[in-house]
Amino acid sequence: MREKLGLEESLRKSDEKAKLGTTKMDFTVHISMKQQILALLILGYKIDLDEGDVIVTATDGLFDNLYEKKIASAASKMPVSVAQDIAEYLAMRAQEEGRSARVRTPFADAAHAAGYVGYTGGKLDDVTVIVSFVQKRSSSNSQ
Repeated sequence: MREKLGLEESLRKSDEKAKLGTTKMDFTVHISMKQQILALLILGYKIDLDEGDVIVTATDGLFDNLYEKKIASAASKMPVSVAQDIAEYLAMRAQEEGRSARVRTPFADAAHAAGYVGYTGGKLDDVTVIVSFVQKRSSSNSQ
């Protein structure tokens, strides 16, 4: 925590200097400070994957409007050769659910849990979806 406060103080001082019209800045120090802050925010995960696994990476616009079971079902029903089609389909479904005032969504469930009992429907939001398929590395790529 002490280290974090030191970084925040350094950034605040840098911002104050910028406001006072100081134009000279040590970019290596500035970049280093940003990297230290990012290191405090980034969590690392290790996940064992098998050939044929599908990875869906997306913004909250997808996960607020579609349950994981629906996402997994859609991704598993389409051929692996059409990752772009799966991503576009999931994004379209999330937008449709986001516009609906009647469907049950993960966002509505979270709103109920937070005490907003009357909330129903989805949450219209921007949606970005990337679908990837795990494949064995070919011998030409195994460097």
